Amino acid sequence: MSSLRPNFICIGPKRSATTWLADQLKFHRDIWLTPIQELSYLSGGFPAHHGKPYMAMRWTRWEVTKRVVRNKGPGIMADRAFLRTARQLAADSTFDLDGYRTLFAPAGRRVSGDISPMYASMSGPEISRVLPVLSDARVLLLARDPVQRFWSELSMHARKRTFGEVDYGSPEIVRAFFDDPERQKQHFLSDIVTRWQNGIGADRLGIVFFDDIVAEPEASLRRIVDKIGADWSKRLPAIAPGRNRKQGRVTLKPAPEVRDAVRYWFADELDRCAHMLGARGATWRDRHSR
Repeated sequence: MSSLRPNFICIGPKRSATTWLADQLKFHRDIWLTPIQELSYLSGGFPAHHGKPYMAMRWTRWEVTKRVVRNKGPGIMADRAFLRTARQLAADSTFDLDGYRTLFAPAGRRVSGDISPMYASMSGPEISRVLPVLSDARVLLLARDPVQRFWSELSMHARKRTFGEVDYGSPEIVRAFFDDPERQKQHFLSDIVTRWQNGIGADRLGIVFFDDIVAEPEASLRRIVDKIGADWSKRLPAIAPGRNRKQGRVTLKPAPEVRDAVRYWFADELDRCAHMLGARGATWRDRHSR
């Protein structure tokens, strides 16, 4: 196995099954994931992590349980090595790709990777800047119906009351959420695919569809494990492939006219996805046609 790290990068935008993927991969003896689930280092460095409680070893029952799962045993050396490097990177504003690689050194001979939804928002120049890291990494995009992903993300913010005590299904809030320039970098899947294919080459971007994960979770997980270079036979049977701890949460129920408006705003994007992704994109377009 190559000593160059990470072995894989997952750039799935928010609400595209990145948490499901991280949960599943933690239960493979052949895979080690970092203590910080969403590193986001390549899209902006580590300033946001500086001084956070999770940058030090914690001993709550939940944190110890996660550490045992991650390390496939009670050992703590891997986490300590990671956190030592993470604190150094967070304290220095210099963008350090060698330091970033070092975050994955505790994996040893196991497969390790970076699952960060914010990478879907990276611009062409940002992707070019990190090409030395990407040259030996498998790059995966988790692709979801843009309209369904939009509503799922907005529902998440409604549950968390991110924007305060407002009506998250109102036309004003929904439109503001759609128009936000930073969020639009995640809204439009066709743009994400184009930026990344131009950046690393169309043949190097592996696309995994959210619909397949829902319909055939085990087969989808097997394909992902194979793509990232791990051994499926080393998977621990502790968690079913179909288990999603975020499934079944209450979603927004906006008025029909608001849903119609969102479909209209995404109409061109759905056409682009149908052209770019073939039958998968066409299914999304047909799903939202009136």
